[in-house]
Amino acid sequence: SEFDHTKVPFEFLTHLAHAFVRPDPSGELVVPPGFLYPELNAAAHARGVKVLLSVGGGGNSGGFPGASGTAGNRARLIGRLVDFCRANAYDGVDLDWEFVSDAEERAAFTLLAEELAAALKAQSPPLLLTMAAPANHFHGRWIDFERLAGAFDLIGLMTYDYHGRWSSHSGHNAPLYAWPGDACGSLDEGLRYARGRGIGPGKILAGLAFYGRSFDCGGLGLPFTSSEYWPYADVMRLPEAEWELVWDGVAQVPYLRRRDGGRIISFDDMRSIALKCQHVKDQGAAGVIIWELSQDLRAGRSELLEIVGKSFGAR
Repeated sequence: SEFDHTKVPFEFLTHLAHAFVRPDPSGELVVPPGFLYPELNAAAHARGVKVLLSVGGGGNSGGFPGASGTAGNRARLIGRLVDFCRANAYDGVDLDWEFVSDAEERAAFTLLAEELAAALKAQSPPLLLTMAAPANHFHGRWIDFERLAGAFDLIGLMTYDYHGRWSSHSGHNAPLYAWPGDACGSLDEGLRYARGRGIGPGKILAGLAFYGRSFDCGGLGLPFTSSEYWPYADVMRLPEAEWELVWDGVAQVPYLRRRDGGRIISFDDMRSIALKCQHVKDQGAAGVIIWELSQDLRAGRSELLEIVGKSFGAR
């Protein structure tokens, strides 16, 4: 209702991941009320943009262990996904299990991905399989990337959420480079991790955050008690009289510091997005993924997405 298909700047996109449906533990596909949006699919296809059915997501993945844990449940889920894509003009499936968490789930995910890839490729025309993937070893150890790299057409690394309410200190939500001594990660480290796990650069997509996170402390690397989610457009509405913009030359991203010293907000702006896109190109990766498209709309323009599109050759 706030960001419909008429507002999507398709000229800066190649794929849309329509989020989210989810599996239940028996392998049935749960489709939220009002999810189907044929006008979006039609508008995207008219502009040459593929639309993927995104399955799972943060807080929405509890059915995956059961759905992938037996051959029968996997077959049921895969059948439901293929039928849904064919019936509703989707170009493939984006798997977003957040997160595979132990050896048993690792084995089940491997079988699910391989069997789903085979079913999608058997369609005419073949359908795509992509993935929203962890970008470091904490969750990545439970994904058999070395075996599965061939099953996926593209693997989107979630190179964001490096600091937030779960971290022991304040820090950048999505740094290009990590601070020395900070083991929480960065986009650059995520790309190197993926290559080290056997994913060819032509399948790697780096994640861009069109949002930031606040911390109720006076600077980076400090203890805090609360952290909140901030869409880019909301960050840019904050009054300059109350907030100071700081550029971190190490991390190559900005942050805002409240002038009374009580809060900071880590976020990405047009400068840092451009630097990240250039880094992705320099590393020979395939492109980027974005969470998510409505958050950078200001005065009728998708400011950050326009930088992304032009960085990769859109006119």
